[in-house]
Amino acid sequence: MLKPKQKRVISPEVQAKGAAALAKWRKEKAKAQKKGGKYYEEWLAAEELKKAQKRTSPLQAIKNFCNECVGGIRNDITNCSSLKCPLHIYRPYQKGKEE
Repeated sequence: MLKPKQKRVISPEVQAKGAAALAKWRKEKAKAQKKGGKYYEEWLAAEELKKAQKRTSPLQAIKNFCNECVGGIRNDITNCSSLKCPLHIYRPYQKGKEE
């Protein structure tokens, strides 16, 4: 016999924190919209960056860093000779390296 799904219960403390965070975000957005123009565009860009950072995994961040460092050339990442780089041992595309 299947059990009915239980509803997820969110504690009042967590609900209060969420409501406070949402109110703060709405206040910042309204302030940016009121100033308008370049300020609002910068605020939107900052918000988009925050979203992207939340979605980015550590592996993807390392891959992006290496691509930026070598100019996006995969072969240069594989053959990277920068041993002083703290991410050198974690760089992507090492498996395809032929010895």
